Amino acid sequence: GVENIHGSAAIARAYSRAYEETFTLTFVTGRTVGIGAYLARLGIRCIQRLDQPIILTGFSALNKLLGREVYSSHMQLGGPKIMATNGVVHLTVTDDLEGVSNILRWLSYVPANIGGPLPITKPLDPPDRPVAYIPENTCDPRAAIRGVDDSQGKWLGGMFDKDSFVETFEGWAKTVVTGRAKLGGIPVGVIAVETQTMMELIPADPGQLDSHERSVPRAGQVWFPDSATKTARALLDFNREGLPLFILANWRGFSGGQRDLFEGILQAGSTIVENLRTYNQPAFVYIPMAGELRGGAWVVVDSKINPDRIECYAERTARGNVLEPQGLIEI
Repeated sequence: GVENIHGSAAIARAYSRAYEETFTLTFVTGRTVGIGAYLARLGIRCIQRLDQPIILTGFSALNKLLGREVYSSHMQLGGPKIMATNGVVHLTVTDDLEGVSNILRWLSYVPANIGGPLPITKPLDPPDRPVAYIPENTCDPRAAIRGVDDSQGKWLGGMFDKDSFVETFEGWAKTVVTGRAKLGGIPVGVIAVETQTMMELIPADPGQLDSHERSVPRAGQVWFPDSATKTARALLDFNREGLPLFILANWRGFSGGQRDLFEGILQAGSTIVENLRTYNQPAFVYIPMAGELRGGAWVVVDSKINPDRIECYAERTARGNVLEPQGLIEI
């Protein structure tokens, strides 16, 4: 009863504090309910098995509360279709072996203790090699980061060591790409920008009879409330892990419509500034080939935010200004 609730609160307090003091990671290998679901979030870093849910209340209890049969399974409530697309889960895996492999790989990117040296390994790619991937029209963020095979099957290396990039939050806010990579064997955090229009799938709410699944287009190179929040979260995680930061900045600006303001775009953009201001490792902002950085998007990643840590660079073909040419003409 009450003692159990007290114990759950003590667990939550300890795990929340642990995130501040050490490396925490939750692997959801079985059904995670109630305080277990909160722990998955309090530890921040979370890996979920594809066949296991993260829920607060069982579906049968919810159906009794609602007075009708609304939900049919726990997976409908908290499966990867929900948790991997809302920012709770970093990675999804098919089985325990894949999950443990991902945990060990994640640990290979972080120091053995808070404030300790990064685990530098012998690089597979020499750090002074040229970047072979050259974008034609727009910069593919994943190809720029990890490289890509061309139409003839020839490998075109990206900015970071081959096979070192591990993407996180892949299913959430797809207009921003975040993850960890290695450069010359040194672990780093990477934030890049999707240039293509991405579709956001908003599931129907079974509790509302007139609700239906919606697919919403999200323009590339624009910060929306979810992608700005994802960026801020990644900055916080990378800083906690002591990782140098690379931002492949290619944003045209923030979305500023009524819906975006209602959903917190202003708060998310401000959090990006705050997390960059307090970043304690070297941070490199690079406008890539065929990239652009304009207006408020430039402001929140400018070197003046943290002049002791941030350095900004741009490729010769990159562009930057307050407004795009069409907007300037209108004014």
